[in-house]
Amino acid sequence: MKKTTITLTILAIALLALTSIGMTAEAVATFEEPVLISPAGQSAEGFMVRSICQKAGINATLKPLANADSLKGIKTLLLVAGGSSKGLGAAKVDDKAEKQRIIDLRKAAEKAKIRIIVLHLGGVARRGPLSDDFNRLAAEGGEIIVVKEDGDKDGFFAKIAKDKGVLYKPIKQPAEVLPLFKEWFGKTE
Repeated sequence: MKKTTITLTILAIALLALTSIGMTAEAVATFEEPVLISPAGQSAEGFMVRSICQKAGINATLKPLANADSLKGIKTLLLVAGGSSKGLGAAKVDDKAEKQRIIDLRKAAEKAKIRIIVLHLGGVARRGPLSDDFNRLAAEGGEIIVVKEDGDKDGFFAKIAKDKGVLYKPIKQPAEVLPLFKEWFGKTE
């Protein structure tokens, strides 16, 4: 009886240890630099992501119209989801051309085995008819999807993440990306 209790206790401890390892599914493998940031939909949040990268000490370049050639030497692609008619106009691209650019960029990144993190930081303002095609195209390529909570009240991004089996990380404020990046890029002190 005593031997069985000890064996069961050891098994329970081992199971607990394995479960706690599994619970840290958010312990993501470290991402590598250099990083390319490109807005999927030409929203201004790409500039915010560049600033967060700078604060985290990440070697990152922002290219609003990045293409396959832009990926040379890149280890991680940050797609910043969210459409902006003003941004599209400033970039002199229409929504059809931007959608094709996102598709081509994702395919090139996947072919080159470049890891992709998708960020939707514009909240509800970057949802709706203009944005959601860009959002879907970006999110379907990410191995991590970071979303400002108020931009996913309908579960749009959560469903994509669940269907793809990738990490979904809701945040309340864009500033919460800084500690995530420090962890994911191995910049913790």
